[in-house]
Amino acid sequence: MSRLRESLVELIRRTSAEIPDDVQSAILRGLKREKEGTIAKSALEIIERNIGLAKSKSQPICQDTGSILFYVDCPVGLDQVVFEQEAREAVKEATKLGYLRQNSVDSITGKNDGTNLGLGSPNLHFHQHAEDDIAVRLVLKGGGCENVGAQFSLPNTRLKANRDLDGCRKVILEAVHQAQGRGCGPG
Repeated sequence: MSRLRESLVELIRRTSAEIPDDVQSAILRGLKREKEGTIAKSALEIIERNIGLAKSKSQPICQDTGSILFYVDCPVGLDQVVFEQEAREAVKEATKLGYLRQNSVDSITGKNDGTNLGLGSPNLHFHQHAEDDIAVRLVLKGGGCENVGAQFSLPNTRLKANRDLDGCRKVILEAVHQAQGRGCGPG
């Protein structure tokens, strides 16, 4: 296995099985603030336990690892065809190792070959720069993340939300309230 492919498999593993420290800290702070016996506390405890299990077992945090999007910052002249081949093989290997769920289904046949490969999967975005280094970012975009979008205009008379920070808070909280049960669990 090439060094690039190895690095991409590791990036997939970490992206799927770990969350950033600041996000985990925020969850723990929220957990400490919640009252015993509440649904919110129970949900946060489940999330915290899931995060620990996912990291220790190198298994996906989320049941839907979703669309695979690579953002590649690379020098001018990088062979993008070779890079894409390596990325595809890394996705195939990561799926085989259980770092990704077998999500991709052919939109015409409805078949799932268990590799997460297909037309547009993975999706790669190349951004060239003058430096010699390569930086790769990965987004695993599960379907639930786009299931519950909302849009508001401010001022909003129904919510008594003005064009200020307090108004933003009101519409965000309203969007979260409206989304209950429709997004990713424990939603």
